[in-house]
Amino acid sequence: MKPRFPNTFSALLAGILGLGAVPAMAQSSSVTIYGIYDIGITRVSNIGGHAVTRLDDSIAQGNRLGFRGSEDLGAGLRAFFNLEMGFAGDTGALRQGGLGFGRASIVGLAHKDWGELSLGRQFDQMNASLIRFSPNVTAGVYSATVGDADRVAGNWLNNMVTYKTPVWGGLQLAGQYSFKEDGTSSTNSGRAYSVGATYSNGPFAAGAALTDIRGYTIAPGSLFGVSSFLGAPTAGSIRLDKYRTAGIGAGYTLGKFTLSGLITRTRFENAGASQHLTHFAIPLVYRPTEQWLLEAGFAQSRMEYSRWRNFSLMADYFLSKRTDVYVSANIEKASGEGTSAVIFTLPTSSSNRQTVLRMGIRHRF
Repeated sequence: MKPRFPNTFSALLAGILGLGAVPAMAQSSSVTIYGIYDIGITRVSNIGGHAVTRLDDSIAQGNRLGFRGSEDLGAGLRAFFNLEMGFAGDTGALRQGGLGFGRASIVGLAHKDWGELSLGRQFDQMNASLIRFSPNVTAGVYSATVGDADRVAGNWLNNMVTYKTPVWGGLQLAGQYSFKEDGTSSTNSGRAYSVGATYSNGPFAAGAALTDIRGYTIAPGSLFGVSSFLGAPTAGSIRLDKYRTAGIGAGYTLGKFTLSGLITRTRFENAGASQHLTHFAIPLVYRPTEQWLLEAGFAQSRMEYSRWRNFSLMADYFLSKRTDVYVSANIEKASGEGTSAVIFTLPTSSSNRQTVLRMGIRHRF
């Protein structure tokens, strides 16, 4: 007897190839236009020896304009797509390197029993499975891991195939593979893969993820504020032979409080040299009323002899379900020879300290 594919895979493949018993006419379809616009005033210390005031955007959440749609194909099967662009609120320019749909560009099929298969550009599982346990999910991207070394704040892979299982008793698994193609991808010149798992049961939630990339380009000087990396002075960007990051996170809600924890470890390898960065974060969120959200967080990143500690505070007031105004503060202190403070998305501090104060407004539509 010939071996048989697992039921999940064979059923999903049959749906893709049109071999399943699917009605010829779709029963219903829909397209949604949505977006987020976040902008505010940020005061940053120690940039070139002086404090700087900036009109900064995409801090509480990344600005976006998206189109999401689905079509019911019958028999529990549906087709879906998601196109999403990022934009700079202060200039109107496209983000993600000027890509038209740089935040998401996927199409796929989903079935209530078989799971979901999609193709295109999207976040890897370090973000999808772990972002909810990081301080920057509420306090904003200034609270992210130094240099977003672990990709939890959100990073993309091109040329990707993603499969997600159905939710089984609160547990969902996901696997992603990014093809090498011709080696000119802006996200990975070699192959990449990412796997993740999430679990939710009442007030408790947990997640785990791993991402492995061959040919990953970074600029360690500006990302980490260090004078040397992988045993050599930092100078511009380098393409890593191997990059791997993994993490686990969990959170528990008790009444109006939610306490979370996140631990990640990232390994960089190039030309026979390697080093790693470890990170942990503890955010505490308090919702005294439906209108107010308060957050306090602490995070620490460590790489070789360098260490960065980031303290965050945020007060968010919701004028409606779609519009909120907020104030936030981040203080970062770095230690280690040749190490500067560097809060993600901001210029490197001219010392080992950096303070950021912000007032912002966010509108969802």
